[in-house]
Amino acid sequence: MIIIYDSFYQKHDSGPTHPENAGRLPGIIGELEKCEFAEKLKFIKPYSATAEQIQLIHSSKYVREIKKLSSSGGYHYLDMDTVVSKYTYECALLAAGGCFKGLDLIFGGSKKESKVYSKNSSESRSEEVLKFFALVRPPGHHAFKSMGSGFCIFNNISLAARYAKACYDIKKIMIIDFDAHHGNGTQDFFYNDGDVFYISFHQYPHYPGTGYYNEIGSGNGKGFNLNFPFAAGTGDVDYAAAFIEIIIPLAERFQPELILVSAGYDSHLDDPLSSLELVDDSYFKIMILISFISRLFCKNRLGIILEGGYNYSATARSVVKTISGCMIDSKLGKASNIFKLKEELELNNIYEPGLKKRNTDVFNSIKKIFQI
Repeated sequence: MIIIYDSFYQKHDSGPTHPENAGRLPGIIGELEKCEFAEKLKFIKPYSATAEQIQLIHSSKYVREIKKLSSSGGYHYLDMDTVVSKYTYECALLAAGGCFKGLDLIFGGSKKESKVYSKNSSESRSEEVLKFFALVRPPGHHAFKSMGSGFCIFNNISLAARYAKACYDIKKIMIIDFDAHHGNGTQDFFYNDGDVFYISFHQYPHYPGTGYYNEIGSGNGKGFNLNFPFAAGTGDVDYAAAFIEIIIPLAERFQPELILVSAGYDSHLDDPLSSLELVDDSYFKIMILISFISRLFCKNRLGIILEGGYNYSATARSVVKTISGCMIDSKLGKASNIFKLKEELELNNIYEPGLKKRNTDVFNSIKKIFQI
């Protein structure tokens, strides 16, 4: 599996006491270097996106503003917790470029002629690449067209989706976001777009206050935006139920060609910024389910992009579990249909008693809205 990473990401300085600081990534790298499948990981350096590429989704005025603030040095606050400092602009370009690099490796050799395709991305692949994990910062899913927020500068996963469509003619993309906080920026970019199906798991009510189940898209995007506003204390049983009962049937209906994942680890029990109760192994289970969808509908094409996670030890361990869930080669990973998957995950007649009552009510409402 491909890991996109550059130590330059650590130069984005949000301040020593900020939860999203340079200490996040070294811990992850250290855990990956000593994990049992370390020899199967291939680390690839990203390239920097261009300002023109960032304008696939962001306004030119906003891009210039971030560049200007960065070049002036010091700390500048876009809101109470989103910091721009000396190297932020360069790091944000490199974060977006890391996502593009992963897509180039998946789709390389079959690019569509496009003015946003980078001259840095035209190298041929020596081996087939189907999945990547972009270990990037600053994170992105709270960034809007003309505004950063929630620690985010440029919306990396939304840029990746637009890039895949512009450069590789990918028609349908599913974005799955398991960060503890609703990806309000990502939802906003695709709320009227029926070609990108955005799905978010998050604590609710919680920052940023959006992401209720009745936010389902509008116009051409109606029915292609799905939120799971989970109660505090939610564990992985509810996530599994959401995939089995709702997401997999909707994926079969939607038929995505690519899955992108906003991987946030602040939903971990040990994380200080949420009250969800996932544990290390939860991310293994979640990735088994996402990989199942990817294999059935997307020819295994899957890109994972780092978002939150502020207990650095828990985040590092959970990233390892995430990658393990992508790499598993067993009958569990090869289940041919939803019924076999439920058998192998031992979900038949087991998970329903463990569901939180409020989440069950949400599931029932979603099933009614989406006619499942």
